[in-house]
Amino acid sequence: MSVLAAATSAGVKHTTGYRWVYRRFITLRSQLPLAEVINVLRLSRRTSLRWETQRKKELEVEKARLLKAERDAIRTARIVAERVAAPLSPAQKRRALRETRYWELVSSGASNAAACRILGVSRVIGTRFRNQRAEQPRASLKPPSGRYLCLRERLHMADLLRMGCSLRQIGRELGRHASTIKRELDRHRDPRGRYLPHIADHDARSQRRRPRERKLQANPRLHALVQTKLTGHWSPEQICGWLALEFPDEPRLRLCPETIYQALLFGDHGGLRTDGKTRLRTGRKIRKHRWRTGSGHGSVVRNMTMIHERPPEVDAKIQAGHWEGDLIVGVGSASAMVTLRERKTHYGIIVNLPNGHTAAQTNQAIMTAFSGLPAHLKRTLTWDQGVEMARHQELAAAVGIRIYFAERSSPWQRGANENFNGLARQYFPKGTDLSKHPDEYVSSVCKELNTRPRKTLGYLTPEVLFQTERRSCRSLSEYTQMQSTPTMR
Repeated sequence: MSVLAAATSAGVKHTTGYRWVYRRFITLRSQLPLAEVINVLRLSRRTSLRWETQRKKELEVEKARLLKAERDAIRTARIVAERVAAPLSPAQKRRALRETRYWELVSSGASNAAACRILGVSRVIGTRFRNQRAEQPRASLKPPSGRYLCLRERLHMADLLRMGCSLRQIGRELGRHASTIKRELDRHRDPRGRYLPHIADHDARSQRRRPRERKLQANPRLHALVQTKLTGHWSPEQICGWLALEFPDEPRLRLCPETIYQALLFGDHGGLRTDGKTRLRTGRKIRKHRWRTGSGHGSVVRNMTMIHERPPEVDAKIQAGHWEGDLIVGVGSASAMVTLRERKTHYGIIVNLPNGHTAAQTNQAIMTAFSGLPAHLKRTLTWDQGVEMARHQELAAAVGIRIYFAERSSPWQRGANENFNGLARQYFPKGTDLSKHPDEYVSSVCKELNTRPRKTLGYLTPEVLFQTERRSCRSLSEYTQMQSTPTMR
């Protein structure tokens, strides 16, 4: 087909078709002789000669542009090198001597006003010296240590790159390791792959400047998102994971959890409201060391099946229906709540016990919590050795679940439930009366906890995963029932 017919068939204009063919001509011409390109593309002699002339002109223009850019770079490098190597003028020497003398007086204990009075200058000059020192502490306090590349080395590197030298050759010329040269080029090349020494030196000085601007202060949108999630009792780690999941194409909306903690615990690190401290799980306003307490009394629960006898699939977390449970107790141990957490999906259940937490009341609360679940989501239950499980055998027979007990004073063996207790304590703090919370509020707390993203779940929510397990098990049971039902002929 001709170019016009092919363009019409492809649904584009004939000018677009000719532009595509010309691009192919340029690509093939750099690899093949002109005669072969004419045969491959089936071009007329007139068109091929016109395009060949145009290609040569474009090559000449590009060559002239590169030559001009090289000359400009060499001229600029020579000017800057002359400025760097040029001696100071008498006025510059006087200013440098005055600044040195000013800092000697300040170091000896003189105030800004006194130092300026001795030097015979206004206090504005002294304030200017202080501001310059605060902005560039490295340059104003002491000469370069040689750890960082200087402008002269960057100019030398650019000249050697233009000559086609390798990274190792450049490193030997500068007395630097080749990896130092590679890191410098990786950090400071522009989007077109060029290394511009003046811009690289300016960027390097800006990046070394301290203190840096806080990320939460520099980005109002990020600050608002973090403050909103903190108000909803999200942890800093959950906030950071959610940001990465919600805004994958916006690197400016990424944070480290430590950044949020410092913004809360140190007021000048991000400007977050101080009331967010009380919304953290611990509720502490400062960081404090943790220490272990002594163990309590021995177990009074009989006929226990210990945790080491649990099936291996429970530890693997590949099967839903394995739970961990515990009690959180109110002030004076008068009220309590049963907390249950599924190991695979991290789905949690809270049942209030306003009138006591005896073995019978605890059994009734657990049976109520498990009453609406299918059998395949009630496989095992792991508890500590509290006296509220003294009638565990009756509970196992009523619910149809196997109950295992952790070792004494070993809460890490039920880590999922201990973590859930910490989450629940944000809403039901220690030392408070738990009986005053109505069932509607407890249910709303469960829903809020189960709709938070979890890092171990890929920042998905326990509610979604638990309902998925529930639907998949229901579909499997319905399919099995259909297969077992005889068909009517």
